[in-house]
Amino acid sequence: MELPKSDKEIIRLIARGDEQVFEQLFRLWYARLTMFGYKFLGDRQEAENIVQMVFIKFWEKRKELKINSLKGYLMAAVRNGCINELKRGHHHLSVEDQFNIAVSTEEDDFDEELMKKVNEAINEMPPQRQRIFKMGRFDGLKYREIASRLGISHKTVEVQMGKALKTLRETFNPQCLKERKIVK
Repeated sequence: MELPKSDKEIIRLIARGDEQVFEQLFRLWYARLTMFGYKFLGDRQEAENIVQMVFIKFWEKRKELKINSLKGYLMAAVRNGCINELKRGHHHLSVEDQFNIAVSTEEDDFDEELMKKVNEAINEMPPQRQRIFKMGRFDGLKYREIASRLGISHKTVEVQMGKALKTLRETFNPQCLKERKIVK
């Protein structure tokens, strides 16, 4: 049996209890999600544990979940699991990684005041940069997908995303600005 093409159909079949579709989804996403978790934690075993827990919870709550994008749901769930693990452990992240996490997690998993400031910084960006950043960080789209949807080049997406991240780094890490001025 081949995995259905649409997220809606996959979600519907899993909600009905179709174990084959669920297993195929697991096999399709397991390695990618594990690598995604590993980037946050630097611990492959812990990343695998988090991905497995995400799929277990997905199966247990399959009838209750309202999911629009499987990719977005899975990526956010793994990211949230990593954040929770980082809160429990003594892991350290770079400033950019901290913002990648904070920007794309759910409201109850982070400080609302920080998110308010992040959103203010995003809203001050030019409209196209805002759209690109939100599509990449909130919707979990790849640069090619963003370029295709907006009818712009892949390079434009890269440049705008880089500028958006630079803005956030400079906004939330004043030390970054001081260091750059010293280096120059």
